[in-house]
Amino acid sequence: MNEQKDSTSLFLDTLSSIKDQMFHQKQQMICLTEQIIHDKNSSCIPQALSYLSVGEYSLQFLDPDIRKLLIIFKIIAAEEKLPGSRIFFLEQVTSFEDLIEKYIYVTFLLRRIEFPLSEDAKNETKEILSSGQISVCALKEITESEIFNDSEYVFNQAIKIIGGDVK
Repeated sequence: MNEQKDSTSLFLDTLSSIKDQMFHQKQQMICLTEQIIHDKNSSCIPQALSYLSVGEYSLQFLDPDIRKLLIIFKIIAAEEKLPGSRIFFLEQVTSFEDLIEKYIYVTFLLRRIEFPLSEDAKNETKEILSSGQISVCALKEITESEIFNDSEYVFNQAIKIIGGDVK
């Protein structure tokens, strides 16, 4: 028990010593993300990623919003490679908070696929997923990055919902 307390105390001391730098770097990433949202292109992603490390620590393991942001960056990069370079995930998003909220909402919709739901809930999920505002790239990246009971099943069902073919 003492050994665990000592390692926990050491970790908390370390976090305390880097918290100012961690918050500063997170704020820098948020500012660059807001620029990405405003400009609707990914040219600032490499610069945002340069703020990811604080010493030997990565913000993605210390802050859940940064973890989500890294997944969103992967989605944006994949969407830019699609014909027409339409970045679906940035549509109807005006701020960092909106972007994180959209990610959480899409993840919530995908989680619904795993469970037997009422017809109203199923219809709402189908309507939103098939609206054309969520790309296959987003569905794939989220199902691969988040924990689902059966991520392949969730992805395949989401593809069927949006009218795609499952291979």
